[in-house]
Amino acid sequence: MSKNRNVTVSMIQICADDDDRAANVAKVLEYLRIAGDRGSQIVALPEVWTGTGFSRDGRLKEIADTIPGDVTGALSEKAREYGMYIVGSIYEKGEDGKYYNTAPVIGPTGDVVAKYRKTHLYDGEGRVDLPSILNESRKVSAGDQFTLVDSNICRFGVAICSDIRFPEIFRQYALSGAEMVILPTAFLSPRVDHWEFLIKARACDNQIFLVATGMAGKEKHSGIAYVGRSAVVDPWGVVQACCNDREVCTTTVVDLDYVREVRSWWPLNQQRRPEMYKALV
Repeated sequence: MSKNRNVTVSMIQICADDDDRAANVAKVLEYLRIAGDRGSQIVALPEVWTGTGFSRDGRLKEIADTIPGDVTGALSEKAREYGMYIVGSIYEKGEDGKYYNTAPVIGPTGDVVAKYRKTHLYDGEGRVDLPSILNESRKVSAGDQFTLVDSNICRFGVAICSDIRFPEIFRQYALSGAEMVILPTAFLSPRVDHWEFLIKARACDNQIFLVATGMAGKEKHSGIAYVGRSAVVDPWGVVQACCNDREVCTTTVVDLDYVREVRSWWPLNQQRRPEMYKALV
């Protein structure tokens, strides 16, 4: 791990055009240049930032890419140029022929050092205000493994969007030594209240830095709108940096020693009673 515990983190927030993957990639590459010029060591992108696939049936398969592939190749060039980690999810065409919502982790050498396939898919069957095309399990397969990355900065975990509603994921990451979790999302508007308390709770409960990115605005083909408000939340549950409601790159410096300090106030495992949890299974 780095001796310097201050880490420069950037969040890139866009509104992906569902019918123009090339434009989405070009936009993100420009924001990565901005993040790189600011000395960013970790950059978080939104969920399915090359296109959501919400505009029509079958669009997802046209957007999807392999990992490694053209999209990760473009990210790799920026990661290598600026010596930074880049994390954000895209639709992946797997080697098994299935499709996944996957977050590749690009390292400072430009290599894909890890990837996380979303494990908890979003299916809002009972939501009368959302179209059925949003039901992920009709389009992609769920992953079956969590992802911890031992970087030269810190150990961090990766989750995607609706995973935020499953607190046990974040607790497992924290108990496995993660000091940070990166959460790409396309969190839907108007649920800003859910967004704000969920990201604060996951960070505070597990005494981690949570880097939670999303999209902002309304996608012009599908009409789907996003919360925006991408944020870095500290281990005490305080929002350290937050994007506004437009496309933007927001940069902040986090002090990883604060994780250790907060855990010294209230150790993560203090009064934990795993034998009681077993009794409920």
